[in-house]
Amino acid sequence: MVFKRPAKKQTEADLQSYASTVAQILLNIGIDPQQAAMPVQQGYGWNFKRGSAMVEIYIAVHEGVGYLQVLSPLIELPQANLLPLYRRLLETNLQITAAALGIHNDVVYVFHERPLEGLDSQEASNIINMIGAYADDLDDKLVQEFGGRLYGRI
Repeated sequence: MVFKRPAKKQTEADLQSYASTVAQILLNIGIDPQQAAMPVQQGYGWNFKRGSAMVEIYIAVHEGVGYLQVLSPLIELPQANLLPLYRRLLETNLQITAAALGIHNDVVYVFHERPLEGLDSQEASNIINMIGAYADDLDDKLVQEFGGRLYGRI
C-alpha cells in the first residue's frame, strides 16, 4: 500500500509569492502581468496570446492545497468527425510530455496542473512555455484536420 504525504496547506502569503513568480515569468516572455491579469473568485489568474492560442494561468487553493494550473482552450468541437478527433486526442496524449488534452463544455483543452509545494520559478516557466507551445502548435492542426473552429473565433 502506498501512503501519500498530504500536501502543505497554502497561506495567502504563499499564494502571493507564487503569483509574484508568475508575474516575473510573464515579464520575461514579454507579457505585462498587469495587462494579462484576469479576475478570479479566489487566487490569481492571467491570460495572454501565444500565436493563435490563448493561454490561461491560475494559482488557486482547493481544499487547502495550492495549485498551479496552466491551460489553453484549443478548438470548439466540430459537428462531425468526433470519433477520429477523440482518437487523435488520445494518441497525442501519449506524445506530449507533462501535459494532457481534455474536453470541457465542448472545447478541447491542453493543460497541466500541479501542487504549488516544491514548485520553483524554472519549473513554472517551463510549464507555462510548454503549454503555450503545445497550444499554438495543436490548435491550427486540429482545425485543419477535423474542422470546428479555433476557440473564441466567430
